[in-house]
Parts: sequence; structure tokens; C-alpha cells
Amino acid sequence: MSQTICVINPNTSEAMRQVIEHSCTEVALQDTQLKVVCAPSGVASVEGFYDGALATTGVLKSVQSNPSQGYLIACADDTGLDACREITSAPVLGIGEAAMHTATLLGAGFSVLTAQQKSVHILERNAHQYGFATHCRGVHAMKTPVLDLEKFLEPEWFPVLLERCQQILEQDESEVLVLGCAGLTILQKKLQDALQIPVIDGVRAGIGLIEGLLRCGLSTSKHCTYQPAEDKTTAGEQG
Repeated sequence: MSQTICVINPNTSEAMRQVIEHSCTEVALQDTQLKVVCAPSGVASVEGFYDGALATTGVLKSVQSNPSQGYLIACADDTGLDACREITSAPVLGIGEAAMHTATLLGAGFSVLTAQQKSVHILERNAHQYGFATHCRGVHAMKTPVLDLEKFLEPEWFPVLLERCQQILEQDESEVLVLGCAGLTILQKKLQDALQIPVIDGVRAGIGLIEGLLRCGLSTSKHCTYQPAEDKTTAGEQG
């Protein structure tokens, strides 16, 4: 059964879009058609509440302009997730929620590693909202800009990242590591091999979850919370 999934990079970075697309392609089923897009407007990277607010409109426009059977928002903050669920009946997942859900299936507790300190509270709050407060043992930051995370692939930088992960897992007594940023997707396999525990990348996990939902014939409930948004005319300054 062929299925179409649109993966939305909430920022405007083409380099990040390509990284996300590579991870999606690695795990998608053969009959899954992928469309990986950048938000048409917004910021170069989503790091904090303000960036998230600026990016949300672009994420919504991406859903509206790319009809698909499922959508994956490729930011661990799950930028615009609830709003997107109002404007489509197709399943919409954020990579943060997808990764946390997956982590609960693979160990008694998980820790989250993100890029910037600004994102820590957002991810802590999301974990609580999603019902994972007892599973999430801690959220930690590398204090590295999202667009600079690729440097940890380099031989001189990977040991720094690995040591930080080992400290986090020991401190939190966690059994699973969640990568709390789409920019870390390129490091999933290398970290999992080195740490010898499940390392969850929400990009890969999100694709698998959406494929499963579609094969089960499931979609977003429109009973109450995610009823279609009313078509309202916006007023005020444009552009």
C-alpha cells in the first residue's frame, strides 16, 4: 500500500533539510513516497520560544501546500504541532513526541540531549504534557548552535559528545538516550554503537510511527480538540 509522507523542516536551512531527508530515506518503507520540505518562511534555526513562534506560520503553510497522507514536523520542540493537527485529518507527528514515545517502549527511563540550553525547558514541558514526566530522567544541552552540530562527526569532536552522553546517562540512571534535535540525526548510529544502548532519533522513529498509523487506517481525531479551525480573515500589517 503506497503512502505519502511530507516531512517539514520548520527552519529555512537547505543543508538541514538534506540531512533530514537522508535519515528519512534510510528507514522509509519501499512503497512510502517522501517529500521533505523547508518551511517557506521563518528562521534559519529554531532555538527557543521566539524562534518557534516565528516558524509556526511557515509550518502551517507547508501542511496546507503539500497534501499528504501523513506529516512529520522535524523539530524536537514539535513546532506548531497542535495547530497543524487542526488543519488536517492526516496523522501529524513531531519528532520530539515520536522519539519520547519510542523511548518508553525500550527502557525504564530516558534522557534527552539537545543542542541549546534554551530548548531544555521546552522539552521538559513537552515531556510533562505528553505524559512522560515519570519516564524522562533529565534534559541536557550540548550548548552548541543547531547548525554547528555536524562538527561532532569529526574525530576530534566526537569523543567530547560521547563523554557528555556517558555523563548524562550515569547521572540520570537512564537506559535510553533521546536525541532532542533534528541536527543530531546524523549522529544516531555512531552514538548507539558507542554507547551500546538504544539511541532514539525522532526523524527515523517518526517515519516508522506514521507508516504504522497509516497501515492501520488511523487518522487524527476531529471529535473535539482538533476540530477544523474556523476560516477567519486576518487583519493588520501584512509581510
